[in-house]
Amino acid sequence: MAPFSTFKQLKVAIVGGGIGGLAAAVALRRAGHLVEIYERRDFDVEVGASISCAANGTQWLREWDVDIPDMRPVVLMNLVMREWESGKILNDYKLDKYEEEWGNVYNMFHRRDMHATLLKTATSTEGKGVPCKVRIDHICETVDADAGIITFSNGMTVAADLIVGADGIRSVVRDQIGIVPDTKSAPQTCYRCNVLTEDVKKFGLPEYSYQPAIHYWGGVPGKNGRSKYYKIVMSPCSDGEVVSFYCFMPTELTSHHEEGFVFQEVPVADILKGRYDTLDPDCVALLKHSIERMPWRLYVHQPYTHWYKGKACILGDAAHPMASGASLASIVCIYCPQMPHQSQGACQAIEDAAALGIIFSDKYTFTVDVSKGLEMYQTIRKPRATRVQTASARATENLNERIGFTSMTAPDAELAAAEGKLTINEMNGYEMHYHVAEEVAKLGL
Repeated sequence: MAPFSTFKQLKVAIVGGGIGGLAAAVALRRAGHLVEIYERRDFDVEVGASISCAANGTQWLREWDVDIPDMRPVVLMNLVMREWESGKILNDYKLDKYEEEWGNVYNMFHRRDMHATLLKTATSTEGKGVPCKVRIDHICETVDADAGIITFSNGMTVAADLIVGADGIRSVVRDQIGIVPDTKSAPQTCYRCNVLTEDVKKFGLPEYSYQPAIHYWGGVPGKNGRSKYYKIVMSPCSDGEVVSFYCFMPTELTSHHEEGFVFQEVPVADILKGRYDTLDPDCVALLKHSIERMPWRLYVHQPYTHWYKGKACILGDAAHPMASGASLASIVCIYCPQMPHQSQGACQAIEDAAALGIIFSDKYTFTVDVSKGLEMYQTIRKPRATRVQTASARATENLNERIGFTSMTAPDAELAAAEGKLTINEMNGYEMHYHVAEEVAKLGL
């Protein structure tokens, strides 16, 4: 434990108020700092579908005293792989002993629910730390990372001891600290949509759709030359009241190649095209009753050279997009965690936030040398996030690279790890507190 006299309460400016930005706000508030969040728009435009939060993400929500039940989670019990044409179960990875083994459950949240609770936690007068402040209508234009100064398009200038860029895949903070993204369009495009459980019951649709499981169709080469880029991921969220879909197809078949901020909801015919005419009839029936159908343009991002400069760093999608892209939502373009080929986008953003909270806590002396602390943050987080990023790209090509399907039993998990595959053991067995302490000890601090 570092002497308390070395601890300095930092003024922290977080650019971006999505899941990653709010997680960082909570972590740094809990660490004793003064945090302000700068968001370009009001939060009532938050849209989206389900977000996976495995044990490695859930543990930090618990450590930060976040009211997880308030996020209206569905606790997952199964990962189910289905045949594209018939819906026949090909693989069922059971999670009934998940909490016993890893100490935390596997939660599915609706993006809106998760965001609302994190915002409440960050700004509440209750709980450890000074309540965070939120500034809307602040669009970041420039960042002087060495001086710790941000300028916004409304003419405001802010000085901070620590700047956190949580502003998504088109991050201004990332650009301002000298990172040039190497990005190309992904071979897949996704459509997101939701089905209300009340409609499932009303129209006699498959009841398993709102049970606590993730279901996958496709993702491997199929009959009649069907591409491996056809894949559907379905999961319940929001206390089981919403069934969320991610529907993938080859990019060349999508009707939506444009970029921008304002988009209309697409007709269901835009989803049910190409080889979707051979899809499991039960899944088709669900999709025909879907709402909030939005296209999601996807990109492949090469890992960035660095994550920080001076007093500024990046996290979440700004730092490690998981072969992902921008959601083309009807109201505003909101940057989503990742396409769900590893379901680790939100968890990795939460881990980023946790690392900042640990490093800049009173356990260490980094609050008196922020740049040194950000160097440690990069040391801790970049290799692990890059590993997940690479594994997500591999799972785009082969669904059997997906966490869970790579580790059906302990011997298989060991074999999968030996082959370089990402396993549930690797993700949930990681101990960040120990990792930070170990790296700090190497520096003799």
